[in-house]
Amino acid sequence: MQQTIGIDIAKDTLDAYRLGDGHRLSVGNNREGHRLLLKWIGAFQKTLIVFEATGPYHRGNYPRGGLAGG
Repeated sequence: MQQTIGIDIAKDTLDAYRLGDGHRLSVGNNREGHRLLLKWIGAFQKTLIVFEATGPYHRGNYPRGGLAGG
């Protein structure tokens, strides 16, 4: 089953919401936060991740087609 995750990207934080089960996660928009977000997402094999490209703050989150791992 595909999971859908929406991420609100701000200068200092990433706020994620998983549609299937309603779980939420808020982490810093930094390497440690990216690592924690990937760990949280990693439990699902098929995941659609949706976010709005907002200024420069999203750039560290998707190099080469995937979230930055650090």
